[in-house]
Amino acid sequence: MSIDFLKKYFFGDVQSSSDVSSVAFQQSALRILLALTLCIFLVSEVHFLFTAGDYSFLAINSVYLAALIGLLYLSRRYEKATAILFLFTLVTASILLLTLSNEFHAEKYALISLYSLPLITRLLFTFKASIVAMVANLYPFYLITNNSWMGSAEFLDSANLLTSADALAGASIAPSFYFQMLTFVTLNIGLPLAVSRIIQTLESHAIKMKDLNQKLNSHYAMYEEFFENTGTPSLLCDQRGKVLKANQLCRHLLTGGIKKSLAHSNITDWLTPAGENSRFAWQSDMAECTLKSDSQTHINIRRASLTEHGHLVIHLENTTELKAIQQELESTQETNSRLAHFDVLTRLPNHRHFCQQVNQRLAEHDKHVTGAMFIIRISQFKLLNKQYGKDNANKVILSFAKTLTHKLSDQAVVGRLRGVKFSCFIPLSQTYLIQKNLSELIKSILPKQITVEGNKLNMEYQVGIAYYHTDGKNAEALLERCEMALEYSNSVERFSFYNNNLENKLIEEHTLGLSLSSAIKNKHITIWLQPQVNASGDICSFEALARWQHNGQYIPPPQFISIAENLGLLPLLAENLVRALVETLTDWQKEHIHTPIAFNLAGQELMNDGFFAFLMALVTDKPWLKDRLELEITETSPVMTHPLVHKRLRSLSQYGYSIAIDDFGTGQASLGQLVDIPANILKIDRRFVFPLPHDQRHVDIVKSTIQLAKSLDMKVIAEGIETKEQATLLIAMGCNTLQGYYYGKPSPMTDWTSHSNAKAKTLRMVY
Repeated sequence: MSIDFLKKYFFGDVQSSSDVSSVAFQQSALRILLALTLCIFLVSEVHFLFTAGDYSFLAINSVYLAALIGLLYLSRRYEKATAILFLFTLVTASILLLTLSNEFHAEKYALISLYSLPLITRLLFTFKASIVAMVANLYPFYLITNNSWMGSAEFLDSANLLTSADALAGASIAPSFYFQMLTFVTLNIGLPLAVSRIIQTLESHAIKMKDLNQKLNSHYAMYEEFFENTGTPSLLCDQRGKVLKANQLCRHLLTGGIKKSLAHSNITDWLTPAGENSRFAWQSDMAECTLKSDSQTHINIRRASLTEHGHLVIHLENTTELKAIQQELESTQETNSRLAHFDVLTRLPNHRHFCQQVNQRLAEHDKHVTGAMFIIRISQFKLLNKQYGKDNANKVILSFAKTLTHKLSDQAVVGRLRGVKFSCFIPLSQTYLIQKNLSELIKSILPKQITVEGNKLNMEYQVGIAYYHTDGKNAEALLERCEMALEYSNSVERFSFYNNNLENKLIEEHTLGLSLSSAIKNKHITIWLQPQVNASGDICSFEALARWQHNGQYIPPPQFISIAENLGLLPLLAENLVRALVETLTDWQKEHIHTPIAFNLAGQELMNDGFFAFLMALVTDKPWLKDRLELEITETSPVMTHPLVHKRLRSLSQYGYSIAIDDFGTGQASLGQLVDIPANILKIDRRFVFPLPHDQRHVDIVKSTIQLAKSLDMKVIAEGIETKEQATLLIAMGCNTLQGYYYGKPSPMTDWTSHSNAKAKTLRMVY
């Protein structure tokens, strides 16, 4: 303990401090010099006490001994002041020796002490302070060299330096002078400079070491932080699996959050490796383990790298949740496979799996085998869904699928495509290659009734049929042909067989649709006008009819109107035609030609917000237009029963538009439409006019319709009049307005507007 205390006192706490500064060095040097000087004076004090001697030196020695003890004590807190006092003590002691002692050796050591002051000053202070001490020593050296200290010949004799008076002069004094100079230069200049150089080098190295130490500490802190915050439980171990270091995530994973030290433990103390190489699992690139404390916790260990020191960096990954997910996926693999290949409701093959099964069946049999593919669509399913609800509608689908599968042979393949569409493929014998026989076979397997909640429902179907080999070589092609055939099935012809004409017709309609779209956008659809006359034969109004000339021939209006409706182009077509009509009506307004023009709407246009706003804006900008532009609504349009159409027709009626119901008697809920639609014009369809006057039944129907219209204060227009007899009978029945080829065929609107509307003016339409 005493040795450790002395080391700490004289040399400082070097091990605990990395800062080896000049202050610590000077403090250590001061304490060492004080201690050594104190020891010398202490020995001297003891010597003087036990030997007879000069008591004045004993007193002075005691004083200096006490002073040195005090300085040694003060050096613990006041290093600089103590160092200054120590130098002062040495200087005074040297001067006293020179002045009071007559011994040659005492004077010699006094001079050596003075010459050593620069060296001691350099150890305790700075280099500049040692330079000051060097310069100060020039004065003692000067005095010595001029013999200022040697005042008598006895002194020279006592020193044995000279043997005669002649030795005080001449060349005999030269060796002593040079020896004194050598001593002075060595002690006063050489050693301080050499020590300064050593101290400077040490300080420079100490600074570099300090910088290096700071960098090392910074790098260590960075690597420590990186190791702790990798985001992955990691540890460092040796080749035997001994844990050298572990980050916090690793400690938490292995100990389960309990604060336990991993130091000096082995990986096998915490993990139980799985597999054959369980003993050295940590040396593998990848290995699976479980926690010893919890066998349900699965951990993957991965060796990241082999360090230069032969240590292994191991990353741990908790795969417990992943294992659970994998087990869940494995347990539901069959279910997922079924979902991918089968319909959820009926458990029949879906579209893709159905095609795979059919193609596999075709590949297994002889190429000369024949078969039929057909798609069945339940016709009234939307009504069933609305009437009985979705759940019961699904029961209908499920019951149908079970019945169909039960009635078909094992050789047949049945699938559900989507919604209410089912696909079937059956091998055929020669008998059923005849379409009539195949139709009867399909009818026999389709259930005619299905029971839902105790109620028996009559089932209706539409079927598209295609033959294997003739219409397609694989399931995909056959299904495509069946879809084409199904498009042309209807309530009358429910069984539709594919033929090339159907495909050609679809291709033709597609090509025609592209041309129609371009024609509508470029405003190539023209307007023709057909006159409507009163009982006296005067033209009172016109009906605007759309005409399209394509590749030199006119396309029938029902055909291109139907295509435009399917393509959603009716709103744009109607807007273009109405703008053209408004332009003509504006010119006629200026010419005082006040003849209305009726424009036909199919219903889809009124469902369009933009077109409806366009009609409302027209009468806002041109109030007179409401008396010139009549709107005819085709009653056969499916959307005519839509509540939004009724609401918008009422708005148009309130704005002043005249609204006519076209083709009355041929659509759905005709009498109901008279209540829901605010119409003031009723048009009798040509199908009721054509049999007149010979068919009494049609005569009664037309007469009743005219009386019904008059009772509702509605104007009646009969169209399709081709003979004088028809015109005479209708006038007699009270029909207000007549239209047909008998009075005039449709003609281009330009015929009526050319030459400043000359033709319109000559037909007595200027009032």
